[in-house]
Amino acid sequence: MSLHRKIVPDLGPLTTEIVSEIDRDKQILLHMLDLHREKVSPMDLTAILYVNTPSTEDDFPQDPTELSNAFLRRLWLCNPQARSTCCKVTVGDYGLDMDENSQCAINPLDLVAVIYMTTNSFLQQEITHRMLQCNFAVPLYLPPVYPEKKGTMLLYPFRGVLGQWHSPSEGTIMKNMANSRMPFLSAVRLGCCSVSKSRVLNCVLGGPHKLNECFINCGMDGGQLPRVLSDGLVEMCWNMPSGHHHDYIFPCPVLVANLRGDAANCKKQMSLLCYTSAVLIVFCGSFGAKERELLVSWRENTSHMIIIDCSMSVEDGQENPNEKIKQRLMKDFEMPGGTMLNGCEANEEEIAESLKYVLDRFIPYLHTANLVGTAGMASDLDINVDEDEICRMAFREVEEVLSGIEDGVSSYLENQLPLQGMVWKQLCQLEKEEGRQQQHTTQSLIGEKENLIKQLLDYKLTTAMRAFIAALCSFDTTKRAFFLSWMRVKLEVMQLDKLSHLRGTNEEHMQEPCIGLEHFLREMGLVYERYFRGPNSDLYDMFRLPYVGAELLLYGVPLELYDGDASVFPMNWVYSVLYEVYKQLPKFSRMRVLTILGFHNSKNAEILSALFGTNFPKWGRRQIKGAYMLLLILPDNLRMDMDCEFLMLIGTEGLNRNAGGSLVHDIELATFVSGLSDITLVDLPAEGQDETRSNLHIAVNVLLCTRNLERKTTFQVASEGAGMDGKIMSCVIDVLTTRQLQKESQRETLLTSETGGVSHNLSNSWNSNSLTSQNNKIYSDAVLRLKKSLLTMFHEKATNDQPTCLGALMEYMCNLWEKVKNENFDINFGDTDTADAIIGLCTKLVQGEKQLNDQLDLWVQGLDNHITELKESASQNGPSMDSDGILTILRREANTQISAERDQIKASLWDHLRQEDIDITLVENYKVSLLNRVDLIQEQMTSDVAPKLESATIRHEMTIKMHSLLTSLEAALEVKLRSLLKTCKNNGSVIDDQELEREFVSVWENIPSNMKDPPLKTQEIFERMVEQLKKNLSNRGLKKQNVRLRNANQLNGFTVKTSHFALSSKMKKTLKYNKNVAQTFTNNLIEDCDKRVSEKLTHKECYSDSYMRELLAIVDKGLEVLKSESFMMNPKFEVDIKAYICGKAVESFQEVEALLRRERETKERFLNETKDRHLLNFIYRFRQRDQCQKAAQSFTNLCLKPTAKDLIYSSLERQIFNDMLQNKNAQLYSSPKKFHYGLLKEMLLKDSFENFHEYLQSYESFSQKSIENFIKAHLSGSVMIEDRREQRMHQIFNWVKSCINQVSESSSGAQISVRPLLEKVCISLESLGKITMPTQILEKPLFDISTHRENFLKYLQESVSELSSSIAQEFVENEDVIEVPDDLPYKLQGMLYDRVKGCDERCPFCKAPCDLEEKDHQVHEAVVHRPKGLVCYTNANSTTLSHNTCSADIAGTTQFQNRHTGSQSLPFKEYQSIYPDWNIYPEDPRNNGAAVYWRYVFLRYNRRFAQEYHCAPAVLPQAWGEITQEEALQSLREAFHITK
Repeated sequence: MSLHRKIVPDLGPLTTEIVSEIDRDKQILLHMLDLHREKVSPMDLTAILYVNTPSTEDDFPQDPTELSNAFLRRLWLCNPQARSTCCKVTVGDYGLDMDENSQCAINPLDLVAVIYMTTNSFLQQEITHRMLQCNFAVPLYLPPVYPEKKGTMLLYPFRGVLGQWHSPSEGTIMKNMANSRMPFLSAVRLGCCSVSKSRVLNCVLGGPHKLNECFINCGMDGGQLPRVLSDGLVEMCWNMPSGHHHDYIFPCPVLVANLRGDAANCKKQMSLLCYTSAVLIVFCGSFGAKERELLVSWRENTSHMIIIDCSMSVEDGQENPNEKIKQRLMKDFEMPGGTMLNGCEANEEEIAESLKYVLDRFIPYLHTANLVGTAGMASDLDINVDEDEICRMAFREVEEVLSGIEDGVSSYLENQLPLQGMVWKQLCQLEKEEGRQQQHTTQSLIGEKENLIKQLLDYKLTTAMRAFIAALCSFDTTKRAFFLSWMRVKLEVMQLDKLSHLRGTNEEHMQEPCIGLEHFLREMGLVYERYFRGPNSDLYDMFRLPYVGAELLLYGVPLELYDGDASVFPMNWVYSVLYEVYKQLPKFSRMRVLTILGFHNSKNAEILSALFGTNFPKWGRRQIKGAYMLLLILPDNLRMDMDCEFLMLIGTEGLNRNAGGSLVHDIELATFVSGLSDITLVDLPAEGQDETRSNLHIAVNVLLCTRNLERKTTFQVASEGAGMDGKIMSCVIDVLTTRQLQKESQRETLLTSETGGVSHNLSNSWNSNSLTSQNNKIYSDAVLRLKKSLLTMFHEKATNDQPTCLGALMEYMCNLWEKVKNENFDINFGDTDTADAIIGLCTKLVQGEKQLNDQLDLWVQGLDNHITELKESASQNGPSMDSDGILTILRREANTQISAERDQIKASLWDHLRQEDIDITLVENYKVSLLNRVDLIQEQMTSDVAPKLESATIRHEMTIKMHSLLTSLEAALEVKLRSLLKTCKNNGSVIDDQELEREFVSVWENIPSNMKDPPLKTQEIFERMVEQLKKNLSNRGLKKQNVRLRNANQLNGFTVKTSHFALSSKMKKTLKYNKNVAQTFTNNLIEDCDKRVSEKLTHKECYSDSYMRELLAIVDKGLEVLKSESFMMNPKFEVDIKAYICGKAVESFQEVEALLRRERETKERFLNETKDRHLLNFIYRFRQRDQCQKAAQSFTNLCLKPTAKDLIYSSLERQIFNDMLQNKNAQLYSSPKKFHYGLLKEMLLKDSFENFHEYLQSYESFSQKSIENFIKAHLSGSVMIEDRREQRMHQIFNWVKSCINQVSESSSGAQISVRPLLEKVCISLESLGKITMPTQILEKPLFDISTHRENFLKYLQESVSELSSSIAQEFVENEDVIEVPDDLPYKLQGMLYDRVKGCDERCPFCKAPCDLEEKDHQVHEAVVHRPKGLVCYTNANSTTLSHNTCSADIAGTTQFQNRHTGSQSLPFKEYQSIYPDWNIYPEDPRNNGAAVYWRYVFLRYNRRFAQEYHCAPAVLPQAWGEITQEEALQSLREAFHITK
């Protein structure tokens, strides 16, 4: 069976072969984790001490055997990666297939399951508490490893779990979770589902605003791997309302259980869940017959059921066959609406939202259950419960001990634990007063003491203590462990229940004292103290108590070292217990002591638990006060480092508990435990507490009292806040430490500050005891750093101080107590004046240091501009300044600032003493230390700022280089961008992103940089120098000499030795002189070589072998000079001097190479970091500019071009028309009358019947034809059109450019919208008059963009210029052909005709046109009336054409008749009765005038007219025949008043 199977097939019936295969995989997994039964027994609490103690790093597990230890170690640190199963070594060697795509060895659920399967109840209890604190789901039911075994329900691990939640009616509530009743929700899977059940539950529990990884799922590392041991596992977690709106999930606490695996194969688990659950949530993968049968059985046994359909979704248009089944199930199960959810096509988040909506409706009405009741149900179902008979026996013993406590804690303490009362406290106080008064002890004091001792000796062992001691003295260690655990749980539950009943009552009831296991253990120690003062028959067997105490201590139960309430060291009890421990330890066992001082509200026990896996009493509602010790057996690796076998941990609780009260007892306690320690960790609580100042007072007084003790303790500071308390305390440590330890203390304090000692992250996981406390990787890292720092200090202690054996420590402990009891110290415990003064001065020091640090940080931040100013100033005054010169100036300025601030800090110290009126004698002994501390601040700041200055200088140089590199890059990209835009514009092509990326890469790869020749590595330079040196020596015949270059740090100058001289030059008389000469020569030679190296380094060039050869050549030349001296040197001298010079040079060249390497790495990092950004920017800029370009082109081509051409040619019409009017033949077109005369004259001269006939039939048509011929003749001979066209074109485009500039100046901002801007351009052009822009084009999406204003205007102006050039080019290319619009002649014809057409009215008789030129005339007149026969009139009653004119008829007696007269005949003389708007003058017989013209024409074409009209020719007067053409023309001139 493969462990990493991708798809789990249907197993079918469980045959023997399959069962054996499953068993085999489980056994392999247990062996793989090194947890198989044959090798290990269940782990207990002591295992945590061995797992946690040696680790200082969150090491990545090497192989699967380390996964269990890694899980426990990370869990105790509240690390969110605790359940990770990643390891470096594959699991293939164990017989399981390896998933090459996963670093995880097994499914994390299998790891959790196997941890619970291989640990005892007490360790399970601690694991459960921490898993819930980390918001991890914990096992409720463990499936059996072997099929023939029963599964186990876990109840005992939850007995000690406390939960805290917010109730709208009751406020904050804290209860024991095993007994608390709440709705029980269970989720199970039936068949194969398309969604992850656990991910849905995580989404429900996390809500929409928070990531929740409570349940391991397939989306987490390793969660996708098949499960081997955890199928059938039931996990559970609680959801507690916090009262915050954004964390709201459910209105009340709920318990959520999650069954792993297919529920069809988990009959026992399903029976338990159905009977206990208020709601059963079924994720159903199919609705077959088997599944429906199971659903029916489950529905019968559960209160409410929610079914989520997770079957495969169907394609669109197809009917889902499950719909009818689901409807029937809802009806049969009587399920309310909304409880059958569809999960086929929804994701986990959507399903979770629907599920939460349904649960919100159910939860207020659900029945509640607790885990205790669930365990009872499990027993009825034949499921094992982990609380066996021994556990129950221990519980009965606890009930016996606590009998009567229900009547009240106060009365119980008074009756059953009386030794902790006032008698013991008063007796301890009197003994201390007696020791401190010594010679002045009064009789009253002695009498009072004897009276108290008598009362103490009257003590009789109480019922509770007798039962308690009997239980502890049991030989069954398991029962004893259960007893101690039950004591803690029972007391906690009782008091929480009491609080819940008292909530809302008066304060007096709330002041009821609390009691814990620590009170019983303290009472046991006091019983022994009582026995020591005077044995009696009732206490005859108390001698065994120290042995019991020693067993508890070695088992991991802390022993009270100091009674904080009575302020006493129970010497007899502690000594006896430690003696029993001493007897059980190997001979000559050595140990070191670590003490942690815990103040009020500090998390002392939690820190020790995270550091070493211990379980010290926690500060809480019990208000315990005292010091507790625990003995750790060190692993082999730490024994070597710490030079001891054991580590004694001492933890204090409750210091400064009574704010504003006396600190004497607290100082006594802290002084005693600190005096025992090798290292004392001062754990300062988060700031904002009222007792912050008092905490510092206690710590400082402890320092003052212990600094002269025999055992020298090193103080370390840890702060749970981010304020200044930790720094002040560190400063105090430096000031009060002796001169010999000053530097060491400073280093340790700084290490603390940097690596977790002073760290505000230490408190992040301890906001409350609520199960909603979140895990915190930052906190776990801070704890590991603190632990590493402490172990490093122990290692340093091992090099300087000898460890202590337990016997010597016991003796020292007693002596120290006598010293504390008698207050035999340089300073009184109640004297805080010195502490006040030192704290005030150190506060000033810390504030000054912070101010200086802030000032320097602010100055360093502005160095870039300052360096630029320095360089500009230097360049103005002379040659430019290099980086070394800049760095020198900056260092000088920094030193000036630091020195000034140092002086100010010193002055502030003495000002503080004067202002606070502090007696200077109090700090006189520490004056030097204070001043040294100020100097140390100066040194530290100078040291700290030096790399910052160097970094700022290098950063400035790199900024310039990067700016230059970026400029060249931008320039290259700009060139490429313009090229691509031009190509795109010319070809009209579209460039996709892939092509743009290729073009970008082609530019990027050609960036000018120094990356082609990477700098050499350190070792490579060293090897190449050695090679050059060997070659040089070989060439000089020194091949056999041994060459060894030393590190520059080991070079303390070159000294000429006696061995460097030849044998002949070692004569005693001259040796000293020879040495001086040789040393002087050597120093000069080294100086010359150093100068040469410096010259090379100035240019910051990479190392070259030629440099080394050049350097060696200088040495060779110098050695030749040395030969001229009277003495001779040994070949060893040449080898040593060259090796020395090369050793110095290699370090210098390595520094340059390192600098070049950093520059290269910076460039590479800069380029790598900016490449994607530049690529995206390149594509964006191209797209934006391409869009701008296209928008500008479209506007120019679709809007400006047609408008411009229209303007050019429309103005061309008017110019041509004016030219025609200025033509010498165009005077006839100056007026309608002259035009008419011109037509008549032209017809006469051409003498064409067709012209006369066309004219008579249609005057308008003939006139327009004549105008057309005139225009054609004019255009065919014009030479001005081209000039007029170009002139007009330039004028128009000047208008366009002017309008664009005007709009550009009026707009503002870097970004513009294209459409509004182009609309403004159009409006500006239209405002010039007679221009209409086709603005409907701007409605296209192309113009609906926003872009950079300058870019678009540039492209628009370029497009306009290109359009102007394009039109001009068209004119140039067609200069031989004058192109005009096709409709231009018609437009000119219309314009000319409108000018000369005159009045449209015609004579009603002869159809002659009206020749009056005045506009709006009412009466019409014709200059020339013609014979009516010319227009087809005949004589009356005849077919002969009439030769009479209108004027002649009016003068005669003839009549006329037409449609206007109503078919009546009227005399011509009365024509105005019919035509009042016509005025026809009678013909004067004496002056034929205008009639001569038409008579000539009629006579000439009489027969032609007759033929055309199908009439008989007119009978013309004979006199007409004498008329000549000249006479006709003359009569025409006279009629129209035309002169030649």
